[in-house]
Amino acid sequence: MKNIALQELTTADAEFIFKLVTQASFKEHIGDKGVYDLTSAAKHLEEKYIRPYQQYGYGLWGIKDLDRNCFVGVCGLVTRPDFDIPDLGYSLLDEYTKQGYVAEAARKTIECARNKHGFDTLNAITSPTNNASINVLEKLGFKFIKQFELAGYEGVSNLYQLAL
Repeated sequence: MKNIALQELTTADAEFIFKLVTQASFKEHIGDKGVYDLTSAAKHLEEKYIRPYQQYGYGLWGIKDLDRNCFVGVCGLVTRPDFDIPDLGYSLLDEYTKQGYVAEAARKTIECARNKHGFDTLNAITSPTNNASINVLEKLGFKFIKQFELAGYEGVSNLYQLAL
């Protein structure tokens, strides 16, 4: 079990977000977020991370490795206009993949969704080619529902659900 905490990000974390969202793996599986420098990273951080905390009381939190005292990725609840329930979202810096961070952060997020926010179902959306993400979702108990086209993303996505 990893010694992690889920922590709200602040504008001071723009460098971390820049590093995360400009990785080739992020762009391949999640998409290009139009972040090309620290200024655009700070804007993206404000709009996609900080604003949801204020609007919904949740969002994507930084996964902080407490032993290393650094962020290794993000995990949390994403609200989408096409769905009534949020989806579990996550991404890691490449150097921290396959070390158990996502599974541990996802369990904490699922617990928060159930106990703090009262959700009884969660969605998860992933690229059909992202086998690592699919494996994590299945290990967490998510069930494949369908393939669909998600607004703002190219190609089809897989929709999974978990009953809490």
